[in-house]
Amino acid sequence: MVENNKYLYLFIPIIFSYILVFFLIKNSKKKILNNFLDIEFFKTQSFHKKPVLRIGGILIYFFILLSSLVFSESSLLRDIFYISTMVFFFSVLEDFRIKMHPVIRLSILSAIIFFCVKFFNFKVYSVQFYNFDKFLNNNQLFSLIFTTLCIIFVINGSNFIDGFNGLLGIHSSIIILILGIINFYFGNLELLFICILFLICLTIFLTFNFPNSKIFLGNSGSYLIGLILAILVILTSQKTQYHKVYPFFFACLLNYIFFETFFSFFRKIIYEKKNPLYPDKKHLHMLVFSYFKTHVKTTLSINFFYILTMAVVLFFFSYPGLLKILFIVQIFLYILVYFLLIAKKK
Repeated sequence: MVENNKYLYLFIPIIFSYILVFFLIKNSKKKILNNFLDIEFFKTQSFHKKPVLRIGGILIYFFILLSSLVFSESSLLRDIFYISTMVFFFSVLEDFRIKMHPVIRLSILSAIIFFCVKFFNFKVYSVQFYNFDKFLNNNQLFSLIFTTLCIIFVINGSNFIDGFNGLLGIHSSIIILILGIINFYFGNLELLFICILFLICLTIFLTFNFPNSKIFLGNSGSYLIGLILAILVILTSQKTQYHKVYPFFFACLLNYIFFETFFSFFRKIIYEKKNPLYPDKKHLHMLVFSYFKTHVKTTLSINFFYILTMAVVLFFFSYPGLLKILFIVQIFLYILVYFLLIAKKK
């Protein structure tokens, strides 16, 4: 855990991160930074009409780098830095307009995550189903593959819901805040400190992204956020499994991000008969946007209803039966709202 007298050192990554963003924005017309400008107004998920720098990933990675140097005694933070480095230098290529085929991108990302899960032991040990949990704990390879798939789903879900100012930034801040509350309640001080660090990091990003966007997350930013959320959830689950914080609490916590990927994947394959790896305009947040006609109302409405459901879930974190019911209710509400918006749009 970080020594009390080192908390003042938090100002180092905060101040230098702000300086970095101001510098990049001021020099956005420089040739090397031109490649980071989002000028693809024709993309299905685009709503902006002016070039915006996709440097959110650079900001987040820079903050993680400085934090891991300043608070080097935190082994967990150091591990997160190592994993973030691999994911960042792979995903930032697309922000630099070096395109990859979706299958190649997914394959490389899966290989990186699989290696990290094995090397750093960020594994899921329970999903609250006895026979499945038994197999999960007795089969090393299956455990590695299952955890890798879970992390990939969260990363891709983060990438899916990114697109409107503040949507992913605010949503992930709420998730990390709840994780911070859980870790504070059970005395996991190192995880609590890491949650505080990332809340600060996301706050810095949001000051430049919401309500008006001077920077975007880009692929590297949304991938890093998804990675951090997945790791913090897995670590918190490991630390609180003996305190009766049941796995379905964390399933409810990540429900929107996770189910967005799950639903979109099967919607495209089964219902629309098309490649699920390519983007379209039929994600929930895009339908909400078509209803409100403003990204600010879209962001605030989705996160407001998420907070309402999680307020109930947080109250029942140690009731496994109720958590399963609440998880199903969340999915039902998603599907209900989705098809109501589809019907209204038609």
